[in-house]
Amino acid sequence: MLQIKDLSISFDGFEVLRKVNLDLAAGETLALTGANGTGKTSLLRAVAGEITPLEGEILLQKDIAPFFVHQECDTFSGTVKEYLFGAKPEISRIYTELCRSSDPIVYAELINAFNDAGGFELEASISSTINKFGIGIDDLDFPYRNLSHGFKRILSVIRGALSGSKLLLLDEPTNHLDIEMTLKLEEIVSSLSESGVGIIVVSHDRTFIDRVAHKTVYLKRGIAISISGGYSEMLAFLEKDFLSRKKKCVEIDKKIRQLELDVARRKSWSDSREASKRLSSDKGHEGHMAAKLAKRALVVRKRKERLVQQLEQEKPFVEKPITIKIPQYEVPNRKMLNAERISFSYGKKNIFRELSLNVDTNERIGLIGPNGSGKTTLMRCLVGILKPVNGRIYRNDSVDWVFIPQDMTRHFKKKTPFEEISDVGLDEQTTRSHLANIGFRGDRALANAELISCGERMRLAILKAILSRVEFIFMDEPTNHLDIESLEMLDKLLNDFPGGFLFISHDRQFIAEHGEKIFTIEDDGLKSLDYTKDIDIDSFTETKRNLTDSYEQSITRRKSGDSWSEFLQ
Repeated sequence: MLQIKDLSISFDGFEVLRKVNLDLAAGETLALTGANGTGKTSLLRAVAGEITPLEGEILLQKDIAPFFVHQECDTFSGTVKEYLFGAKPEISRIYTELCRSSDPIVYAELINAFNDAGGFELEASISSTINKFGIGIDDLDFPYRNLSHGFKRILSVIRGALSGSKLLLLDEPTNHLDIEMTLKLEEIVSSLSESGVGIIVVSHDRTFIDRVAHKTVYLKRGIAISISGGYSEMLAFLEKDFLSRKKKCVEIDKKIRQLELDVARRKSWSDSREASKRLSSDKGHEGHMAAKLAKRALVVRKRKERLVQQLEQEKPFVEKPITIKIPQYEVPNRKMLNAERISFSYGKKNIFRELSLNVDTNERIGLIGPNGSGKTTLMRCLVGILKPVNGRIYRNDSVDWVFIPQDMTRHFKKKTPFEEISDVGLDEQTTRSHLANIGFRGDRALANAELISCGERMRLAILKAILSRVEFIFMDEPTNHLDIESLEMLDKLLNDFPGGFLFISHDRQFIAEHGEKIFTIEDDGLKSLDYTKDIDIDSFTETKRNLTDSYEQSITRRKSGDSWSEFLQ
């Protein structure tokens, strides 16, 4: 249904995509991944017809009209039903007029037009689709703008499904989704795929890609690498490709050294023949032979120099892998905090009640649960930003700890990454070395800290914490808005961190990788996702299964011996 040939996209002379080729068949889901800024959204916009490529072709099946679900939630002032009617613009227009009409004759005409356009069928489809996927919106007349970001994201995909388009373009639909919502999104995408809808989805959710993608396309430096399968298959391919390129480079370098040695030997021999000619008593025959041999040596030398140049051009590009080296230090195991039966409310609205939690400095704890369940409020209470309405919190302030919030725009006190790290008390060379290890090379180390990406901010915050030798880190959704490269690097940093941490996250791969203990907030307190006879976890069976799948993948990756970030950077 879609074929892209030699697509190139450029902005202000900068080539974002270069000679990209890919295709999509009916019922296939293709995942686009790669670092932020590599052209994923630009590719979707080109397919949707929003931008004109510099060159190349986008060939669509004759009856295909793409439906584009953008990253940003729609700004809409009507009801949920009116928003979903927007899947069919003509029906939406008639419905709007119906709601405004007070003339009985006009109203009757609009009802007929609404029926002829398929309005009643769409209305039935809206209800059945909402029920089918258990979206949890009982009142379709509820104001759309009052919904959470997560509900808005899911409804934008539902609207795409209701449009009847056979090609959906989804730009980071997992943004703002908790685990439960992400599972619903997986169900919707899989159902659409089974019905023959082609889907291109941009996502940084590694588990989501593994579960829904038939193909994965990795974008880097304008080039598209396409493989069959999901994120795990892409990692395996990148590792194999990295090692293959590295091996070929070694082989070519060996050939170049041999040729250069041969060229040097021939030059030395030619020079010696020239010298013997000058010293010879017989300037005729011997001089003639020396000149002839020197000329032949020069021809061979030039030919081998050309071979060296040719081999240099044939060498594949192998980017220097980023290897994270951080100082190791001992973190003694001691009490970090103890929260006893704490509750919090805003006015009359109870956020949580009578929660208890014990945390030691060597523990790694994940706090999960639906959006709005009070996770961030709980963490802000634990670090002392908010005060619970009742209960008691003991925090061991003799432990060196740090809190890294969701919004880090004001987290950094210095102007540049270089100043932030050198503030720890390091010299310039050591500071630059540590920054280079997490991707801040050259002038990037001197960039404005307020303007760097979310992923770069998180890397910088974790690195500074480790270089400051903290013993415990509180992190509120550290994976928000991070691209895959940043997620892999964050995994590596935290795996090497000698202390403990408490984090909030909806990223299943991250939770499985780092959550040695996992808790969720329920009405009657914090509950552990452990299989014990004392804890009822029926409501989390699906989540536990998904986390188990992700955990098994993370174990496999750790056994590989190298950080996957080496193959992504």
